[in-house]
Amino acid sequence: MKFDDWVFERFGTDADSLIEVLEMSPSSQGYIQGAVSELKLFAYLKDCGFEVYRIKEKPAGGFDKKKEGYKGDFLIKDNDKYYVVECKGIKTNAEFRYGDTDVEYEKNITRQQAINFLKKYININREQIYQKGFDKYTRKKEAWESKNPGKKYPEFRWSKKNPGPDSPDLTSIFGSVEMIKEYVHSLEDDKFSETAFREKRGVYVVMQTHKPSKRIDPETNEKIAAPLVSDFSILAVDLFQRTGKHEFVFVNPNIISHSPDHPNHLYQNYIIDIIIPGKKDHLSITYPWYTDIRKCIEETLPKKVEYDDSQLDHR
Repeated sequence: MKFDDWVFERFGTDADSLIEVLEMSPSSQGYIQGAVSELKLFAYLKDCGFEVYRIKEKPAGGFDKKKEGYKGDFLIKDNDKYYVVECKGIKTNAEFRYGDTDVEYEKNITRQQAINFLKKYININREQIYQKGFDKYTRKKEAWESKNPGKKYPEFRWSKKNPGPDSPDLTSIFGSVEMIKEYVHSLEDDKFSETAFREKRGVYVVMQTHKPSKRIDPETNEKIAAPLVSDFSILAVDLFQRTGKHEFVFVNPNIISHSPDHPNHLYQNYIIDIIIPGKKDHLSITYPWYTDIRKCIEETLPKKVEYDDSQLDHR
């Protein structure tokens, strides 16, 4: 069937009108982009030699009736082992979401905001990051256990080598805060605008995950807008929205830092890498993130699941 005929059959309009509708509807674009990411990930997994099965989006009873560990998009088989892979994209407003809106209804960040953002990623004090996370956990643990006598709050499992949600280290690009200031103040004003960021020519390009999902921890009964660590075996993130290419990075949810005060939940957002146009133009993917899913599996040993045909979509 020709594309125009398909569009008319499905939507009762022509292809040009459909494109116009999509241009006016960012949410529709987001849904399609997510579906394309899943299609590209499916092809990647097949090329890697896995048997790949699509998991039902909503089994009988809805999303919450998905089996524990099966709250992902694909089941993959590697020899006699099965893993659940969840596919997500990255935020399109990570760089400017905290900016002020100007008279033309466009967000802009200040030079000082840019400096404050970048300086977090040089000369990183991992011990301090770990301690802040542990202190937040301790406060939550004490409050929860005081309300639940006789019960134990889940343990804190951060790695001291890779604490917190953010992986970039820009120390080799900017050795000091003064170097950051010099760079930021050398840029033209339009580099700080929403338009520049959307066109990937702003001060920086941020690869930040976006995975809101309200989940209740069955162990603590705490509910936050982020997945549970136990929801899937591997998280695959498509970087297309910021690199213009469908390239995936992978992480085992059991080795990346969990939410500090909700240990059975992940963070909603992780920063994977930062591009600095003209100074750092290529990705630098570091542990616990991987560009090769097989290497991720071999080195981090994600949680395996049992095959369950009732969870699969065979259409």
